[in-house]
Amino acid sequence: MASTQVKEEDVIRQIAAEIRVLEGSIGLLQSRFDIVRAAINEVTLAHNTLEGITKLQDGESTLVPVGAGSYVRMQLADSKKLVMGIGAGVAVEKDVETSVTELKGRLEELEKARTSIQQQLDQTSARYQQDREALEDLLRRQNAPTRTN
Repeated sequence: MASTQVKEEDVIRQIAAEIRVLEGSIGLLQSRFDIVRAAINEVTLAHNTLEGITKLQDGESTLVPVGAGSYVRMQLADSKKLVMGIGAGVAVEKDVETSVTELKGRLEELEKARTSIQQQLDQTSARYQQDREALEDLLRRQNAPTRTN
């Protein structure tokens, strides 16, 4: 009987350690998910703004989002070209149509990443829940009074 109790205690420690690892993984995945969601929001805003600009003529006035729900009224000097970041702090002049297409591609890649992270998060959360239930069951059985005939 003492051997069985030692084995159960080992299993309890193992499951508890796995739960801690899963909690860390869930936190990391949630952080990644939040970063990707923020990037999707930013790229969507840029994409929608540029699509709106394609419908304007040079010299027309428009509201341009600057972030945090704030807009600046501006008059377009050139509705065909813009300066777009390409990564690592580098920006180049591009035409608006090409930029809209590139942003659409970025959105598609970000959506794939979001879906992948969500699946990983769901799987990890399910495993976490299973382990929690298994641990609670083991603890309940361990703390239950033993019957002797």
